[in-house]
Amino acid sequence: MTIAKVFFKENGQFEIETLEQHTDNLLKNYENFKTKYEGDLSRLELGKNFLELLRIACIFHDLGKVSSAFQNKVKRLLKKNEEFHKDQSEEIPHNFLSVAFLPDQNLLNLSADEEYYKLFYAIAFHHDRKINFTEQDLKKVINEDLSKKIEELSWIKKYGLSISENLWDNYYKLLDLNSSNIFNRIRRDREFILLKGLLHRLDHSSSAHLPVETEKIEEPRSKLVSYIKDNGSTLKDFQKEAEKYSDKNVILTASTGIGKTEFALNWIGEQKAFYTLPVRVSVNAMYERFAEIFGPEKVGLLHSDSLFYNLDFFSNKYDIWEEDSGIEEGIHRTLLSRQLSLPITVTTADQMFTSVFKWRGYEKIYGTLMYSKVIIDEPQSYSPQILAMIIKSLEEISDLGGKFCIISATNHPFVLDQLMRINNKPEIIGPVLDNGERHKLKIEDSEIEDLTLTIKKYYDEGKKIIVLVNTVNKAQEVFKKFKEIGNVKMLHSQFIQRDRRNKEKEIMKDQKESGPVIWITTQIIEASLNIDYDVLFTEISSLDSLIQRMGRIYRGRGRYISKSDFPNVFISSVDPSDNFKIYDKEIVSFTKDVLSKYDAKIITEDIKIEMMKNVYDTKRIEGTKYYKKFKEAFALLESGFESQTKDEAQKLFRDIANLLVIPENVYIENKEKIEDALSVINDKNQNLAKRVEAIKSFNEFTVSVPLYKVNRSQIEKKDKVYVVKAHYDQNMGLFFSNHDDDLFSNII
Repeated sequence: MTIAKVFFKENGQFEIETLEQHTDNLLKNYENFKTKYEGDLSRLELGKNFLELLRIACIFHDLGKVSSAFQNKVKRLLKKNEEFHKDQSEEIPHNFLSVAFLPDQNLLNLSADEEYYKLFYAIAFHHDRKINFTEQDLKKVINEDLSKKIEELSWIKKYGLSISENLWDNYYKLLDLNSSNIFNRIRRDREFILLKGLLHRLDHSSSAHLPVETEKIEEPRSKLVSYIKDNGSTLKDFQKEAEKYSDKNVILTASTGIGKTEFALNWIGEQKAFYTLPVRVSVNAMYERFAEIFGPEKVGLLHSDSLFYNLDFFSNKYDIWEEDSGIEEGIHRTLLSRQLSLPITVTTADQMFTSVFKWRGYEKIYGTLMYSKVIIDEPQSYSPQILAMIIKSLEEISDLGGKFCIISATNHPFVLDQLMRINNKPEIIGPVLDNGERHKLKIEDSEIEDLTLTIKKYYDEGKKIIVLVNTVNKAQEVFKKFKEIGNVKMLHSQFIQRDRRNKEKEIMKDQKESGPVIWITTQIIEASLNIDYDVLFTEISSLDSLIQRMGRIYRGRGRYISKSDFPNVFISSVDPSDNFKIYDKEIVSFTKDVLSKYDAKIITEDIKIEMMKNVYDTKRIEGTKYYKKFKEAFALLESGFESQTKDEAQKLFRDIANLLVIPENVYIENKEKIEDALSVINDKNQNLAKRVEAIKSFNEFTVSVPLYKVNRSQIEKKDKVYVVKAHYDQNMGLFFSNHDDDLFSNII
């Protein structure tokens, strides 16, 4: 019996899966995929042997596990009291051994050498392993060990294949990817990327005993129309037009709240899709919306905290007696999302577009996007470097056969210019505008704190007010000054997870409550929370950011302002608290220029678009640091820059490294709960559901701090927990009394 997998269970028990069983599972998933998506692959113009290549790869990819070294390692793991074979001290990874069993290409009925090499490299590198063995080591294992194991693999005959008595042993030079002309010739080939990507997915999903693809959504457009009808509306003309462009790349510019998402869903049609948004809160909200339209069993959620969100989401669908069922369902849905198995997945952009760095195994993402559609919602929320990564990724995905749709109220002209250079030029649709007048500006030549009397006046009139500043420091200073006005609250990124989540719910709830309220906040609410307040007081920032901020005011249907009304958007135009470290100084200057023309005036949606064209015109911004960052990042990717791992790529994508910490007073107050959670997390005999619940409990007390801001003297490690020596308050968040040592001067 050749063991392929060992699954450890509770109380030290385990379950064995043989190599034959694992291969059977892969081939069942292969047939699953073929049944559902063979038609979608037909438009990619693949070779006639592609699906057979994939089948062969499934059969041969793990045969190297028959090696004595691998089997002995498994036996040691299982504490079997069998006598071990004496073999080489260093195990050669099984993926490099599996290709030794490949028959001659003529026996596989392959028509070209290229097909054989694609098969070779897909199998040999389906794991990222170091080559720390010599050619002599490889030949010795093949000829003295693997050659004696051929009979153990006789079961592959049931698949119509066989293994030659003379194994292939002279392929060592092909494994050196840096010097292999053959690999460099095929590594960016559409068919190879899809072959390797699908092999990754089939292997991973089969190992997890999950379907590689779940059932498609039946009649998705009908479900969308029904959802819109149930909400008292119908598909608008521009939303209907989406179907006409379903086989093209598309860029839509349309007003906030007018129905961009419905356009995108109609454009998707019956194809597999990934819907990306900048931040997790907005991803969660969109997931709930899609789950309502298509059913939660059809929609995936993918971001760094999606497991914990799913635990809450599905636990709430079961009563108290079925709590474990909810936890298990949450874990199951998370695993399906991570395997990209669901018809539509809502995700943060980093989960998809880090693949542009070509980390080992990136083909899993690109290979899936080749037969899928991807939507980029709110692209203006990204930094210029991230925009460059997304645009380069879209260019490559489009060349490989995938389709993209960009939707925004404020598409940057320079982004449109860049995308119009790609081979499959996108269709430009819109602008589709809401002609209602919602925002009247007042430009103030003073800081936010100096507007106290105006803010109090609106508060006394019963208004719901947003005061939006650029940094946490500023938010905390403003809160201290304004809290005596009355019902004043604060939301920013430096609250522990428990309190931040509660505050996000509270700011949503307050918009529906009677009575005035003031929320002091930062730009974390720009694209993440669907709120509708009465008045906005904001620091100056870039124009796209300001337009997003305005979108939190007078957002609802039928809310309009007249020329005789007082302003509902006040912009403090002096000395922004970020000191231009968050928003580019030149872009802010351009923004001030265009805003000055509209002081004390109403700005409509078409005016906002003209302002965007003015500020972000490619020729105008060419000399700015903002555009230089974009061009440098794009040029780096054009030059072939790559990262070795996905983690490294995600750090590059986010351009920030974070440290998860617990404030010192929170740690002291909750020490017993924290230690209990850590005890369960570290107990490998606990079942997965209990350990996941413990991780969730532990995370409730944490806050994410940018690593480059951390002063080492303020961080102490206690029992594998990083504790920050700073005070924490439920109303203020994390703060330092000594501003000279403040970690958060530019944190939002």
